Amino acid sequence: MVAKVLKLTLLNHLFYYTEVSGGSTSASVTGDFIGDLALNYAFKKALQSNDNHYRYLKRPKYEEIKDFGFYCTVARPVNRSKRTEAYIQNTLFNVDGYIDVKAIEKSGKSPFKNFRQVQGIEIGTTYQALFFAKEDFKLPPVVRVGRALETLVLVEEVALDKKMDDEFWLNAFSLKTVFDNLDTTVQILIKEQKVNFSNVLESYNIIKQITFENAQTIFKNTFDNG
Repeated sequence: MVAKVLKLTLLNHLFYYTEVSGGSTSASVTGDFIGDLALNYAFKKALQSNDNHYRYLKRPKYEEIKDFGFYCTVARPVNRSKRTEAYIQNTLFNVDGYIDVKAIEKSGKSPFKNFRQVQGIEIGTTYQALFFAKEDFKLPPVVRVGRALETLVLVEEVALDKKMDDEFWLNAFSLKTVFDNLDTTVQILIKEQKVNFSNVLESYNIIKQITFENAQTIFKNTFDNG
């Protein structure tokens, strides 16, 4: 089993629709992590550029991630994430990613406008994740993530500083749905008295306080060639 510690750096602002804030802005807010599901499909695309089939499915078949030959954990922010300003986004003039010219022409007469506010994570924010594989191979220099894959993320392998950075985040949804090792994870957390779940979305239930050694134990049966 190959295990790499990754430093991921945003080269553009990052936008996801993770949650909706209250108050006067009511913005679609990007969470302070990069999801493992998004990252694994991003790495898959970077490593096999001709693989586009999942983009045309009504719903991704997340179980297939187990057959990728690698797995990237949830990327946690190294420091507190810095958010962008709340931007106004107009969805009225876009259809399937293209400009709707007729909608623009008619908008002057229409009393209805389709606006929403979005708030992302600022460029330059850094994250830490673990990358597992059965065999060693060269990582791509960048991957694309975000709402429309508009965000470039710099990928760097770094040394583990156990005094400062020995904490990684996992996704309970992936552990259960893809790898069937959630029970192993829960037993480790109970034994070490650090159960910490954060439910964000249906497909993202974040488990924090996972050490490098914990993660190796959890994924040993999946990626150990022996």
